[in-house]
Amino acid sequence: MSVEHEGGDANRAASERAARAHADASDRAARNAQRANGFEQQALRAHLQPMMGVAMMEASNRGSATVEAEHVLLGFLFDKTSSATTVLAEHGLDYDSFSDALAAERERTLAAVGVVAPSPERLASTPRARGRGPRFGASSREVWDRTMRRVKARGGGRPTLTHADFIIGILSAELGTVPRALLQAGIDRRPLIDALEATIPLSRKERIS
Repeated sequence: MSVEHEGGDANRAASERAARAHADASDRAARNAQRANGFEQQALRAHLQPMMGVAMMEASNRGSATVEAEHVLLGFLFDKTSSATTVLAEHGLDYDSFSDALAAERERTLAAVGVVAPSPERLASTPRARGRGPRFGASSREVWDRTMRRVKARGGGRPTLTHADFIIGILSAELGTVPRALLQAGIDRRPLIDALEATIPLSRKERIS
């Protein structure tokens, strides 16, 4: 068997594993929506289940007991079919670049207190207690509140919430892991937000509500 053929088989196997993990995460999110609190019932409704399922998986794999804004952003960036994530990729922000930015931010933060960051492989392989998975944390709740305030202020009758609106709600935070990681990676949030704003009239098919 040639090296190229072996490489193709490996890439296909990796893609299949990622697709299965994505489907499993979405299924877990759907099950969790049945027994979630008020905020989580909103965040886990059908249009958001795929993204939030990935966000929960990302939080778990990164050793976090809660789903925070950075995990939600990873959930959106994982979806390559969204016009919002396409726009972000064109401006230098995609799943891989943000994952790298988060890893670098975590390493710098821990190094400041004399701690060496564990490898992603070690975090992912750490045994965890069985249960319903990580709960939504303060920063992800703040994203929801910030997004809804922004959409309601737009007016025009019944507010329509799109993927772009939700991502803007994440990117517009002034404090927290997301702005810190992007700043340290040299990624300017303002052009990302402006580009997403321009897509909103065109992204009604991706509306959440």
